[in-house]
Amino acid sequence: MDPRNDGAFVNRGIAYRRAGDIERAIRDYDEAIRLNPRAADAFNNRGNAFRALEDPQRAMRDYDEALRLDPHYAQAYNNRGIIFLEMDEVDRAVADFNKAIAEEPGYANAFRNRGLVWLQQRLFDRASEDFDEASRLSRQQAVY
Repeated sequence: MDPRNDGAFVNRGIAYRRAGDIERAIRDYDEAIRLNPRAADAFNNRGNAFRALEDPQRAMRDYDEALRLDPHYAQAYNNRGIIFLEMDEVDRAVADFNKAIAEEPGYANAFRNRGLVWLQQRLFDRASEDFDEASRLSRQQAVY
């Protein structure tokens, strides 16, 4: 691995996180950020690692930084929306899921997550529409 390639550290961090080694993932994201302080993906992925450690404050800081660096980063909006939903800040969660969808209209997970909000709010028609769209998009992506 090239020790100067921030992307390599991000990718290895993803592998560590998926393997359940969250601490090593965070160390790799830290290194990616050290190498490239403008690496929005490193901040977003480190936020996911902090969320896995049940540290929503640190996760939120990283999602905010990812969005400061890249205001069009749909995944960071979606991930921050999840934190808002977990904090029972429904309006902010919906706003972030809406931003994720606006930035990436084919983002199935954002539709699914917004559907979960509508389900929680007992807005069953809206929930059904979003779950249907998430399912349609997931099937469409599986074909390609």
